[in-house]
Amino acid sequence: MKKKLKFNRIVLIGFAFFATLVIILPNRAQQDQPGVTEDLSPMMGYQKEDHPKMESALYRLMKIYFTQGIEEAKGFAKQREIDMEGDLVRVVAEAKTKRSSKEIDMEAYRQHTRRQPLEQRDNLRTNLSYLVCMQIEAMGGKVETTYQHLVQSIVPLYILQDLADLPMVRYLRLPIKPIPLITSEGVAATGANIWHEISPYRTTEVVKVCILDAGFEGYNNLLGTELPSSVTTRSFRADGDIYASIHGTACAEIVHDMAPNANLWLVNFSTDVEHHNAVNWIIDQGVDVISYSMAWFNIGAGDGTGPICEDVEDTVDSGIVWVSAAGNEAENHCEDTFNDTDGDDWHNFTSLDEGITFYVPAYYYVAARLTWDDWGTWDGTSYSGSDQDYDLYLYIYLSPTNLIFVDSSTNWQNGTQWPTESIGYWYANFSTNWVIFIRKYDATRDVTFEVFTMGNRAPIEYNEPAGSLLVPGDSGDAVTVGAVDWSDDSYHTYSSQGPTNDGRIKPDLCAPSGVSGSTYGDTGFAGTSAATPHVAGAFALLKGKLPYTLGEIKTILNERAKDLGTSGKDNIYGEGRLNLSKASGNVIQQWQGGFEGYLTGLTEETKIDESIPKDEPKKFVVARREPVSSQDHKSLGRMYLQQNFKEKALEEFLRAIELEPGAAEFYFEVGKIYKEKGKKKLAIFYLEKYIYLGGKEEAAKELLESLKKKQAK
Repeated sequence: MKKKLKFNRIVLIGFAFFATLVIILPNRAQQDQPGVTEDLSPMMGYQKEDHPKMESALYRLMKIYFTQGIEEAKGFAKQREIDMEGDLVRVVAEAKTKRSSKEIDMEAYRQHTRRQPLEQRDNLRTNLSYLVCMQIEAMGGKVETTYQHLVQSIVPLYILQDLADLPMVRYLRLPIKPIPLITSEGVAATGANIWHEISPYRTTEVVKVCILDAGFEGYNNLLGTELPSSVTTRSFRADGDIYASIHGTACAEIVHDMAPNANLWLVNFSTDVEHHNAVNWIIDQGVDVISYSMAWFNIGAGDGTGPICEDVEDTVDSGIVWVSAAGNEAENHCEDTFNDTDGDDWHNFTSLDEGITFYVPAYYYVAARLTWDDWGTWDGTSYSGSDQDYDLYLYIYLSPTNLIFVDSSTNWQNGTQWPTESIGYWYANFSTNWVIFIRKYDATRDVTFEVFTMGNRAPIEYNEPAGSLLVPGDSGDAVTVGAVDWSDDSYHTYSSQGPTNDGRIKPDLCAPSGVSGSTYGDTGFAGTSAATPHVAGAFALLKGKLPYTLGEIKTILNERAKDLGTSGKDNIYGEGRLNLSKASGNVIQQWQGGFEGYLTGLTEETKIDESIPKDEPKKFVVARREPVSSQDHKSLGRMYLQQNFKEKALEEFLRAIELEPGAAEFYFEVGKIYKEKGKKKLAIFYLEKYIYLGGKEEAAKELLESLKKKQAK
């Protein structure tokens, strides 16, 4: 389909498709070139009317409120899935993060914070979120939650302009929201059922799995049947609604099917700020595995950096395995380099085609997102931002001479804002084609961009499945999971593919999708959402059955995966389909009485019963039937270090700390191991604890000082 925008006069009419919303129709004059339209001007025209420090959709909501009234504003908010009640709207204010000591001292004096607790002064010193909170409350808003420089609040529409104009506010936006990845036979397909009857190695240690998701509707009705008899729940949503979605319940079912003895933690959230707080809380609970069947658009550069990937890194640094869905966007993704062959500022996919067409059936919601390769530098808190300004436009495609303008996203990018544009959600009252266009507003180079659509039930025009991963599937710390059919391992063509934008292979594994369960019934729970809890459950199952660390279990799962597609790890299947059975396909024999031998030294390999499959990586293990003292753990840890088994040594020293938390020497050993593993934050924590408890080793002090200097850089 040939689609070109030439910008002639604007015709405004009412159109039943959008009820009370105004639609702009094109001039339908015939062109000399067959199939090329003389087109309409978008609603915003050539010049941006938006506020440079306010997200485009939020600015338009405010403008509609002032020019058309509250009811029209509510209609726009509903269409865009903007959280709004009365004249109050949920927003996130990003506070500036740099300020001089003199400015902080002066502001602290003015705000009477000199006598406030030290942590409030520290908050002022690192960012201005505290002052932003005070301003929001003073202007009639209500702060719901904060995280670092982010302030989530409910504010009146009439203060948006004033709030964005505050000097301490870097940017005012809508909360970023994740999507559940939906589009159990998987237990047998992966071989997990064979392990259920094996006696556990850890008889006193319970494996904890957290399902971090949108909600858990109906979970209480499944306790004792499809879920354990009891679970731990916590909601980080502003409204505290743990039942906000059925999606998490379906994921929890699969984890329980895979690992019936694991303890489940059900935690939900709805925005990026709530997500950060949820992750911090989960880390404090000491869970072992996170099952994450959610994903995000426009919140990272696709190279493993960004705020959500930072959450993943923090959890993995704390010893937790994060299992993440790859995404369901392989057929909804296009990637290209901006190319304006005819000089009209619109991207040309071909010399005659400036748009991506996609078919949407009736009664589906339509959305589009755009991002490009100009994020700047990630500093652990935010990106430095983009000065290449591009915009996104959405139309209905009725015929080559009849395009109906629907919506646009025209955020400013003048040096500090992220390179993102987003449109949605529009309801399709009838089946038809939709089309999106990309415009260069003010840029000095042709960027490489990515487009994602929603609502289409077939691959979009100019579809590019490669590189269709969503955040945080691009994280180097996450175990990223793609989807295959539970019945025959066939690839589910929607399953997002690698590589990441920095060239790494993803996903890591694939797992069954299209499985049945109580939540979604026999119609099937499909998508990488369903695949992910199979892998999370596999980690929990093997941790409870075997004397291996989670890192070692990850190696086992990778090596035992059933290779599919191209030989070796690839960007569609990863290492292959999750497989817990022996490589030969033989049934694993039940563990009768645990280990046969007890090793007193580390010079020979322990003989292990058939219950631990022979084709797993060889390793030295120490079998224990009775509790041992902290000194026993210390001795074992040092023997492991002599043989260079650092993971096992770390496990022993940590157990020693559990038994004798006041013994400084154990903290020094743990700090040294974490330093060698490159985990600076954990190394610093344990070394500081060693010195606090009275440790006298000069080597510890020198190591701590060296690590802090590196961290400061």
